[in-house]
Amino acid sequence: MKNKRLLSPKEAAFELGISVKTVQRWDEAGILRTVRTAGNQRRIPIEEIARLRMRGEGKQGAERCVLYARVASGSQEGHLAQQTERLKEAARARGYEVVQIITEQASSLNERRSGMNSLLSLIGAQAADVVLVEYPDRLVRFGFSYLEQAFGWMGVRLEVLDPPKQLEPSEELVQDVLTIVTVFAGRLYGQRAKGIIRKRVQTALQECAAIPAEGRDGTSQQDHQTAS
Repeated sequence: MKNKRLLSPKEAAFELGISVKTVQRWDEAGILRTVRTAGNQRRIPIEEIARLRMRGEGKQGAERCVLYARVASGSQEGHLAQQTERLKEAARARGYEVVQIITEQASSLNERRSGMNSLLSLIGAQAADVVLVEYPDRLVRFGFSYLEQAFGWMGVRLEVLDPPKQLEPSEELVQDVLTIVTVFAGRLYGQRAKGIIRKRVQTALQECAAIPAEGRDGTSQQDHQTAS
């Protein structure tokens, strides 16, 4: 941060492991104190970053942190260990007290994950102040922002080491479709088929994107005008 006293929303989001939208939402809710520049730009004092890394008003010591790491299969066991170590290092760097480490091998679309259920139980029991994950899809493939908001209702902050980059709507749609197809292809045909299915779907989507709008439903714009 190069001794900066005021951070932009993007910089603050990176330091806290949250999204820029969450920074804006916390500001509006009074959770995060901000200042405004002469141009009415939102800025976050560096002291606020330190304050939010503590457990909150009236609490002493470091924030209680739960680390959650997940991989889809046993063949990724090495990555699971690396993921866990990276989370541990991040927790130490942020001054958190790690109260539990949850690791599991399961699909992100599996709604009966034992590790995820353990995490939700800790949240419900108010046994943690922050949950730290490597990527959003370690927890869920879809609906991460809803989960982030639900955790917030319980006074728990959800932090991500590598927040996803902002995608164009079309890019986001392609990613979602590829994710769904890849996961279900893996269930049906095994790991070997995932790459083949992904390539075929990606090719099909690119071909669809290249088709002029007038030809996607078999009629041209002139035909529609004539019909009307």
